[in-house]
Amino acid sequence: MIGSAQGTPGGSLLERINATQRYFRERTRLGIPFIPYEEALHGLVLPGATQFPQSIALAASFDTTLMGQVGRAIALETKARGIRMVLSPVVNLATDVRWGRVEETYGEDPLLASWMGIAYVKAMEGSGIITTPKHFVANHGDGGRDSYPAFHSERHLRETYLKPLPSLRQQAVRAPS
Repeated sequence: MIGSAQGTPGGSLLERINATQRYFRERTRLGIPFIPYEEALHGLVLPGATQFPQSIALAASFDTTLMGQVGRAIALETKARGIRMVLSPVVNLATDVRWGRVEETYGEDPLLASWMGIAYVKAMEGSGIITTPKHFVANHGDGGRDSYPAFHSERHLRETYLKPLPSLRQQAVRAPS
């Protein structure tokens, strides 16, 4: 996987991806192609790409149809730029507003995070873009700290933080939109 082309204009990006792909396929021992990727939480993070409201704002609408439309629009722009995988969506829960990445999430409710994550993943993968639901379970600390020990019971992890993941796996991944 090769990513983070932030700041690279569309035409130059396609040329760069094609040249790198050619190198990997023709000049490496195994000829294994790479997967170009980029961030796309609320729009592809590249010049000229459409930026939609942050994930938490889209979740506040409770509108999974809208989330699917946003996902399909992002997928179209992603494909047009030669990107085949996105580092999105964030299905981790925002349980402390002091955490610096709350806006990337769908909020604190496990069910809502599941619904919105499913709508996004179905739209993206139905359009041929690989998604990477992230960040894994309870990856933020109390008080908004980024480095911390995690003190959660197994029951709390299963009933809260893990809840969106099985739904995504069962209902969205590799499902038509």
